[in-house]
Amino acid sequence: MRRSQFSRRAFVEGGITLTMASFVPFTGIRRAVAAEEDDRIVNLAKPLGAADLRGMIWSPYYVPMQPAMQEFKQLTGIGVGSIQDISIFDAPQRAMAEALSRSPQFDFFHIDSNMIPSLASAGLLEPLDEYMKNANFKIDAVSDYATFMTYKGSTYGIPTDGNVHIEYVRKDLLEDPENQKRFEDKYGKKLAFPQTWEEEFAIQEFFHNPDKDLYGSGSLRNRANGPTWWYMMFYSAGGFPFDDDVNPTLLTEAGEYAVDVYLQEKKVAHPESGGWGTPQMIPRINSGKVVACQYWDGTARLNENKEKSPTYGKWLYGLVPGSEKSGKRMHRSISSPLAAVLVNKYSPRKAQAAYLALWWATLKNSTPIVSDKVNTFHDAWHKGHMTAPTVVENYTPAGISAIQQNMQVVSPPVYLTGYLEFQDVLGKNLSEAYVGQLAARDVLKRTTDEWNAIVNRIGRRKLKEELASYKALMPKKDKPAA
Repeated sequence: MRRSQFSRRAFVEGGITLTMASFVPFTGIRRAVAAEEDDRIVNLAKPLGAADLRGMIWSPYYVPMQPAMQEFKQLTGIGVGSIQDISIFDAPQRAMAEALSRSPQFDFFHIDSNMIPSLASAGLLEPLDEYMKNANFKIDAVSDYATFMTYKGSTYGIPTDGNVHIEYVRKDLLEDPENQKRFEDKYGKKLAFPQTWEEEFAIQEFFHNPDKDLYGSGSLRNRANGPTWWYMMFYSAGGFPFDDDVNPTLLTEAGEYAVDVYLQEKKVAHPESGGWGTPQMIPRINSGKVVACQYWDGTARLNENKEKSPTYGKWLYGLVPGSEKSGKRMHRSISSPLAAVLVNKYSPRKAQAAYLALWWATLKNSTPIVSDKVNTFHDAWHKGHMTAPTVVENYTPAGISAIQQNMQVVSPPVYLTGYLEFQDVLGKNLSEAYVGQLAARDVLKRTTDEWNAIVNRIGRRKLKEELASYKALMPKKDKPAA
């Protein structure tokens, strides 16, 4: 993974202003419960003694977390003394090095939670369930999002960032009466928010106009991020990457469908997009040079900045497209990377670090973190965020609704030991196919062979034991509840 790819949040700023009266659920009882939650954590942490913790965390994430940390330090004597400022893309490799050396150097890691199987199986991570039980604390996330912090029945991470993909479609193009008539004349159906990948591609193709610097697709296809999109297509077609014996199941109808859908968007994408990350794509989305795409939800905050956005009010947000390939309509979003705090089992201050992690994730403390209008790397994830005025104003009610919809059908990438290896191989082969260096028919065969080598190197028995944890993260619904 490359350092540049997720600097997207540097682009994302706030949105419109809403009235407090619109958000009664956030007040009253909820505030009282939140205060009790905070008090319980403080009462457990304070007797442990003062500590200056050392963390591995990227500074764009850490800055909005500092005010809550400072309050915790005033109340308990426990705070962060120093951090290693390392990007969330480089952190996985560094954390694995810490695991192999069993180093107590870092008390906590702020990292992609999809690394939990690799780091937990290497012995680095402290289970957090006992700390959560003692504090009567729960990860109060939307839908089943809390399961993304678990592995083999234990909780190893506390989220700070939701980071789910949502669908973006140009409202001004879609709702124009002349466009609606032309589209219906051409396709024999109404121009509407896309429900399937096929419907989205028709919309992208219809409006695609390079002469006007307007491109149908704004989704990424680079090596580092491309697999993120492929998983949504593969899962929505009914696919799952492994059978019960951890044999890759990519050479299937679902796999072939996903590759076809993934590659066809090259027809409606910018010719240079195969090498682009978010620093290149987000400005194009925000400037209105894109028709439709799936993207991290934080980009909605940039679009809806009334003072700065050239496309303010010109976007529709909703559920990512689904597929009927499996015989029924199925929608699958994705969250990758999903930033969370993980605690080092070898740290002599692991209890203090665990309670600080819980403190950051309470409703009171997490709300300012995901509401920050300058340091905007954290996205909404807590149930309480969905009605908090300071959060909703950043995304707009429509954006928040899209987040809640997609969190009900959110999926992980490969959630097994070896995640980085599986991801890199898939990304390499998809990328080579996208730029024409590898035949589409060879993508799945080559990936299957390389994944089998990874499975054999890690150990089939070990990975079979982890499959239940992976499957537990998969959505229980084909599409969100209305």
